[in-house]
Amino acid sequence: MKNILRIGNKPITIENNILQLTDSPNLVTTGDGDKYIGYEHIGGAYSGNRKYVIGERDGIVASYISDIVGDGVFLDLACGDGALTVPCAKCGIRIIAGDISNGMMMILQERAKRNNVSLENVTLCRMNALNLPIEDESVDCVVANSMLHLISNPQKVLDEIYRVLKTGGSFVCLSDAPARKNSIYISEYEKENAEYRRAVGEIYDAYWEELKAYDVYAKRYSWKFDRESACKAMFREVEIKVIERGMPYTERLVDGFLPRFEGRGFSDQVDVPSKIHKVVSDKVVASVREKYGKTFENIAYHVIEEDICIYRYKK
Repeated sequence: MKNILRIGNKPITIENNILQLTDSPNLVTTGDGDKYIGYEHIGGAYSGNRKYVIGERDGIVASYISDIVGDGVFLDLACGDGALTVPCAKCGIRIIAGDISNGMMMILQERAKRNNVSLENVTLCRMNALNLPIEDESVDCVVANSMLHLISNPQKVLDEIYRVLKTGGSFVCLSDAPARKNSIYISEYEKENAEYRRAVGEIYDAYWEELKAYDVYAKRYSWKFDRESACKAMFREVEIKVIERGMPYTERLVDGFLPRFEGRGFSDQVDVPSKIHKVVSDKVVASVREKYGKTFENIAYHVIEEDICIYRYKK
């Protein structure tokens, strides 16, 4: 990938098989410049207990991307813990996996190892999406999933994506179409879902109330951005593909919310000092667990899987 990456004149530093192509901080939440949220310290809990699993949905999207890329190059921007990079690597395509977080990309490597997926064709890079260390018109497809809203100037990232894409290349965005209506299924689990929402709400409300004693308050670092309008103004055409799913699935507190919450895996927890978080979260979870009893951790949310909606913007 050396003919694609902008290496510069400085010696390349490699940490844990990751090229260090930026010295930007992991997150910037103050000052007059661009702000962004990196997941270096909270990313380990981002995917809950499923951080090493290759999801079926991700495998479907990976197959779609593989068909687009062929023998070209795929840039998985803000690749995170490898939810998409690893199944794409399984397809055998060439990948630049970039993220601001070394910690997340170490989880990516472990995910690949546990699923016996080779990363031979993957170049892992610590990079800043606001200034991509990639040559103009050098990649065939880019995905920047679940990251544009975490940057105060998402248009700058889109400009960078457009710059590095080849003419005819594709910016692929994922979106969820409304779930199929199934009144029997929804009514069947209405009581259980209400209990799940109530338990989560009680934990979160009590958590932030307790933190006030430490002069710590919730801050949501999320910026509004009309991606669809911005992309339509930049790219020559858009192709929308909907892959029907509609399968029922269940997520227990112990599999998703709890490990993410206890591991400081939500973006509004980035400013909570780790020691204070541990004291408060332990106290709050213990209190709510006592209230709900032995079945607490197995309280589940029952939903219908949404269709996969893929937007392919062509340069």
